[in-house]
Amino acid sequence: MKRPRLRRRPIAGRVRALAGRANRWRQTRWFRIGGFIAGAMLVVLAVAAALRQDPNAMRDAMDALGQKPWWYAVLFFALPLLNWLSISASLWLLLSRFGRLGMGEMNALIGMAWLLNYLPMRPGMVGRIAYHKAINGIGVKQSGLVLVEGATITGVASGVLLLGALLLRGVEAKAAWALVVAMPILMGGAASALLWTSKPLLARYCAAGALRVIDIAVWAGRYALAFAIVGSPIELSGALVLAVASQIAMLIPISGNGLGLREWLIGALAAGLPAAMLGGGDASLSQGLTADVLNRVVEVLVAVPLGLVCLAIIAARLRRVQRLGRTGHPEGTQRSDSDPRP
Repeated sequence: MKRPRLRRRPIAGRVRALAGRANRWRQTRWFRIGGFIAGAMLVVLAVAAALRQDPNAMRDAMDALGQKPWWYAVLFFALPLLNWLSISASLWLLLSRFGRLGMGEMNALIGMAWLLNYLPMRPGMVGRIAYHKAINGIGVKQSGLVLVEGATITGVASGVLLLGALLLRGVEAKAAWALVVAMPILMGGAASALLWTSKPLLARYCAAGALRVIDIAVWAGRYALAFAIVGSPIELSGALVLAVASQIAMLIPISGNGLGLREWLIGALAAGLPAAMLGGGDASLSQGLTADVLNRVVEVLVAVPLGLVCLAIIAARLRRVQRLGRTGHPEGTQRSDSDPRP
């Protein structure tokens, strides 16, 4: 009995299909490169707009930073490091259920991605996902699922803090604001501890949510410092609104790390914030742009050395794995949601 011959797609059809895939890839590539260029141009325009309204804006901001107590500068450079650690821990909680992934390894990957995502095509995120697949045994679909989970958790955490900011607008009591930030963190941590054995996946979500609240609260602190430096201090309610807006800008997949988009969004919001969120004063578009450009400069100054160190750590690990001739995780290290191990 003869086997039926398999119908093959004509060569011309296969060529057309491959050409179509290549064209779609080129379109995506050029879209991302265009997004990077547009983001960089928006940053340049933000600086130009700030200088047009106040030619001495940048110089005055740097002079003001020099006149502030020493801990202003230390805190301004230290807070981005707290963002890095909180985001790393949050993603580690979500990813480590799928494969063997160390906390230090996750810190290095996020530090590397933070720097590389400033480049076109967001190579940091792509490289991190490829690393997880090759070294940690975490598939692309699983990494994609974690990205969606992380964005959802960020949205929930942002909503909780934004609601607190609106409800306590104009309240000066620091204890009330400490409560707004501390309550979600304490509740998330307690829920995670209680559910870790019975419902480990839900426990991971709660712990990741508490870490995202910390991350957004740190962003609020960065904006409070930046606006104090440019001479337009804002209440913590206004700082939280700007912090939530920065998360939205960085989720828009046009330019890496919200380059350009974040500066203009913060500038526009700062000019429109009610007086109750500005300590009774007001903020101009120029001050908003200057504050976030200053924030961006400090962020880049932190991300470059940190990213280079993390790149060296990841490169050394890849060389070690290649030399050992294995994938970096023993057979059967993938975990299920019922596994209580961290």
